[in-house]
Amino acid sequence: MRRFSTLIFLSIATAAAAADLPPWAAHAPNGDSVRVAVTPPSNQRFEHLAWPKAVRTADSTIVLGYLAGTHHGSESCPAVSISTDGGKSFTQPQVLREFGPGKDYGNSGNMALGIAHDGAVLLLAHGHTANTSHIFGWRSTDSGRTWQEVNTSALGPNKTGSSTGTIVQLPGNKLMVTGHYREGSKPYVSGIWQSISTDDGLTWGEPHMVNNLNAGEPVLVRSGNQLLVFIRGRGPAATRQFVSVSNDWGETWRTDLLNIAPINKHTSSLAHPFAMVNPTKPSELIAVTFERPAPGSAQLWRGDAKTLKFKHDRTLIELPKIEGDLNTDFGYAWLLPMEGRKALVFYYHGQKHGPNPIWVLETEL
Repeated sequence: MRRFSTLIFLSIATAAAAADLPPWAAHAPNGDSVRVAVTPPSNQRFEHLAWPKAVRTADSTIVLGYLAGTHHGSESCPAVSISTDGGKSFTQPQVLREFGPGKDYGNSGNMALGIAHDGAVLLLAHGHTANTSHIFGWRSTDSGRTWQEVNTSALGPNKTGSSTGTIVQLPGNKLMVTGHYREGSKPYVSGIWQSISTDDGLTWGEPHMVNNLNAGEPVLVRSGNQLLVFIRGRGPAATRQFVSVSNDWGETWRTDLLNIAPINKHTSSLAHPFAMVNPTKPSELIAVTFERPAPGSAQLWRGDAKTLKFKHDRTLIELPKIEGDLNTDFGYAWLLPMEGRKALVFYYHGQKHGPNPIWVLETEL
């Protein structure tokens, strides 16, 4: 196994008063704090940060995974930062594998993050160039400080596509991850796939189809003994989300359209979904949607875990539309529960080609 032990430097980004934020920054209608979590590094090769995921380990370390590159949709690399002070500050990006010009793959499109049964942090990310792709994986037993590669040979090349969302614990020391197929994968080129690890994330099994929707960026949730996959619609369904449900640990699935829909009339698409079981109320599901384009917003939804019917709760943040401003790239909310009812909501917002910070909203469920 290849071992990563990159020296980590603390980010200079700390909580900033709302008055210190740039005019293009989002604001919370209820007055919640919005601030930068990870500042883009001075190295322009990794200044575009995007598509965050986060977990909290047993020692309360927050491990934040995201992509770091030059611009949206190209030359991005899987990277991590950690926080040991409850999210007040994060280390600067630690790149796990470089994709881009001259490398075996030109870009990493997304990632999945989770906690193994033994407490290790797991990260799966995919690399792709045109119609070729593969899934790469790492495992950390020290809360994200160092990482070791895991065996993902059954997931590629050209068998899957992006791995996304949460890596979920199943009974019997098993884990599950989901993702969506990409052009070039065989035998499927569209739809949602799943893979199971039987050794706590050290190796991953062959992918199997969940559904053949024209959809992507699935987020896996375990609700009791039921598995739920929340899925971003595409094409005519770009403003809708789907859910696939399994009552037999992924052996069979049924797929339905959710009643989650845009709150703002100008919204033309919902970005990467987020969903989880409310940690203080297991009968309730929490979902967050990011509405695009600008002026954009992040919306909080609450759903019944049995009926899967959702009700809009409130607008978490609103993003302005400023004529001529370059900071128009945003989205991909990821909610991390903290103590009590406190929660952190991570998202990216910045330039499409250039610096793009990871932001965080401090709120309560």
